[in-house]
Amino acid sequence: MQKNKLFNLIIYSYIALPFLIFAAGFLKWYFALLVSGGIIASVYLAAKDSKASVSLPFECFTFFRIAGGVALIVIMVLLSGIGNVMWQNNDHATRNTLFDVLVNYSWPPTYITDAGNEVGLVYYIGFWLPSALFGKLTTLGAGYIFQIIWAALGLLILWYLLCIIHKKIVIYPLVIFLFFSGMDLLGHSLITNLFDSLTKLQIGTWAFPQGSSLTTHIEWWSAYFQFSSHTTQLFWVFNQCIPVWIATVLMLIEKNNKNLVFIMGLTLISSTLPFIGLIPIFVWCAVCDYEGELLDRPFTKNIKASFFSLFTFQNVIGGGLSGIMTFIYLAGNVASTAASSTSTGSASTSAATFSLGIFILVVVFWLAAFLLTCTNKSFKLTKLLYLIPAVPLAYLMAKTPLLKLEFYLLFIIFEFIILTLLLLPAWGKSSLFFISVVSLLIIPFFKVGTSIDFCMRASIPLLVVLCIFSAKALDKYFSQDRQILATLLCIVLMLGAITPVKEIARVVEATAYEIQTKGSVVNDRITEHTVFAARNFTSRTENNIFYEIFSK
Repeated sequence: MQKNKLFNLIIYSYIALPFLIFAAGFLKWYFALLVSGGIIASVYLAAKDSKASVSLPFECFTFFRIAGGVALIVIMVLLSGIGNVMWQNNDHATRNTLFDVLVNYSWPPTYITDAGNEVGLVYYIGFWLPSALFGKLTTLGAGYIFQIIWAALGLLILWYLLCIIHKKIVIYPLVIFLFFSGMDLLGHSLITNLFDSLTKLQIGTWAFPQGSSLTTHIEWWSAYFQFSSHTTQLFWVFNQCIPVWIATVLMLIEKNNKNLVFIMGLTLISSTLPFIGLIPIFVWCAVCDYEGELLDRPFTKNIKASFFSLFTFQNVIGGGLSGIMTFIYLAGNVASTAASSTSTGSASTSAATFSLGIFILVVVFWLAAFLLTCTNKSFKLTKLLYLIPAVPLAYLMAKTPLLKLEFYLLFIIFEFIILTLLLLPAWGKSSLFFISVVSLLIIPFFKVGTSIDFCMRASIPLLVVLCIFSAKALDKYFSQDRQILATLLCIVLMLGAITPVKEIARVVEATAYEIQTKGSVVNDRITEHTVFAARNFTSRTENNIFYEIFSK
């Protein structure tokens, strides 16, 4: 097998294995056989048809670069708390218990509540499934160690894909990626000086109360909105971010449409909310020609051919089986919540569904408008369609309370508008750049549930794209001797990197504190009863399509 095809097989096997284990472990044997067979065949065909992998030049110092990149990845994975070796941020208490349940309970995990109802675990569990299976076959402790290996392998694949974009094996795109963030320090400092009364979240000392100023969690400064830095994502929601990071970059570098739906379908089991932010990128990839500059491809002149090129075995069968089965599984959680909620809860669920639907409609609307703009070169007035996204954006801003709107304006300025202005000379004509920026402008207005999870998670794929644009812009500015732009961009990126540095400092300081006071690191867990009693992790098995028809 050719080296490139082998790499393709490794990449698609990595993103497919969680769903494959889900199908084999959660479904009745005949459904498991059917679905697993379709996924395995799709992985083989996707690797065969993929144009993602290319031969990268191996220079004199390449070996040392690879060693340095691997070391950086392993260090970041360990610092993130994955594997329960270092001190973990608060959210890991729930994730540790979820992993314990996957290892210790029969699949699919079920539980009898205090009210006598049987509930099943319904959550985006994909990332944990390879490690949980390994833990089942060995021990729980070995399963946690395998989490480290699985996460490190995912970041190695991500780095390889980033190197393909840069056409050489280099470390700096990985460094930029891991330390990519908005300028939270400026926003946090400004808000702290402007407001006398701040919430506990905005102050940020809650993340590690015993810590110094270096350990403050500063990303909640905007109160109503947050785009998480890549390090924050890795340290808090690794189970969601790693799969969608790979999916986003893989989708961008594929040179045909043969695997796009398959990638989307496989992403849903691990990265449910980030899946929404991946939709605009998917549509852009599907309607662009695969020629010229990777990030500045022209829209296709043959929409019909592009559409029908999506109808491959791996897209229809692999993407269909993974996407539909995952949707049926996860939909039980929503149905359970709506059925067992009070009237307020049901209204909240309806509002969340409505908001999500409106967001998708807005995305489709301005994508269609932009496509018309770029394909109709003879009609100059179509250039006005560039302004169409401003219409729903203006409406959303007009409906927003004044204080929240003030926070929004400060938020977008420090998070990505200043960065966007510095990227315009390099990428101002790129439709993907336009799409990403408009999506990031719109996403903060939508809310699913009671928290701002949609803003934090749906933005993940689009922030990946913005990060790639930033790294490539540095290449352009240095090669074109545009030193002022290069310097300003470096300053903005370094100011953003303060957020990841604080995340790292907290883990180091907290780990040292734990060892000093307790003799070892003792991370928190919630009880299994608490997990199964929480509606956002479970679904009633009664009158549930997945549990009554498909599951074991």
